[in-house]
Amino acid sequence: MKMNQRAKWRIGSAIAATIGLAVVSAVPAAQQGTPPKPAEPKYTEIKYSADMTSYRWDGEDRILVLKGNVKFVQGDTALLADKVDYRESTDTAIATGNLKIYDDRDTITGDTCTMNFEEKKGTLAGNVRIVAKPKPKPQGSSDSKPKSLKSEWKDGLVITCDKVDYYYKEKKAVIPSPVTMVQKSRTVTADSAIYLSKEEIIQLVGSVKGRDEKDRHSFSAPKVTISIKENDEWITAEKATGSFYVKEKEEESKPAEKTTEQPAEKSGT
Repeated sequence: MKMNQRAKWRIGSAIAATIGLAVVSAVPAAQQGTPPKPAEPKYTEIKYSADMTSYRWDGEDRILVLKGNVKFVQGDTALLADKVDYRESTDTAIATGNLKIYDDRDTITGDTCTMNFEEKKGTLAGNVRIVAKPKPKPQGSSDSKPKSLKSEWKDGLVITCDKVDYYYKEKKAVIPSPVTMVQKSRTVTADSAIYLSKEEIIQLVGSVKGRDEKDRHSFSAPKVTISIKENDEWITAEKATGSFYVKEKEEESKPAEKTTEQPAEKSGT
């Protein structure tokens, strides 16, 4: 039986519609309609103050220049300096003069500092000094407990080095240069170190050497980790060698034996 003209037209229309649907389905969604809006960037507020503020242009880039008692604050961390040049295109700043980066736990000073506000990192160089305080004791805690390692380090640590990358959001100091760590008269030196302030952990790597204030205990090791966390104090050293002194028991002195002297005989004449 022959198919009439109307039936042929219906079949042809159905085939065309199917092909068209397949073509449309193959086109990416972004090409079919309005493309999705890109996610808006997030911004972090940085507060500043200074005695003198000015702008200058380097091509199309704008630089904020701050002089005199400069203070930057981002989150819980502050930067103090005599002069800061902030470059808008890279969100970086170069700070010089009486430098200090600090929060409620750590204070870092140095000769120069480059801040990267996007990475939340400060790189200090030259005469770097880190003063790290232990976490304060909870209110109502008793001091009648036996002394722990943490109580022995209660005056805080003083770390000196040539350079440090301080990630102030993570509270992590990465020290790639030779480092010296002092607490009271205790001294430890190493080729490099990582200080984790939140975890209260210090990792010392490479030719680690330590001694106590009276030189009664000294050691050396390729790697040392120190924890000063409350109720979780410990020190571990890999392949360590060292020496310590013990007090010798004094021997009791014996009383001298009494001797009876015989009178000398008189010689006759």
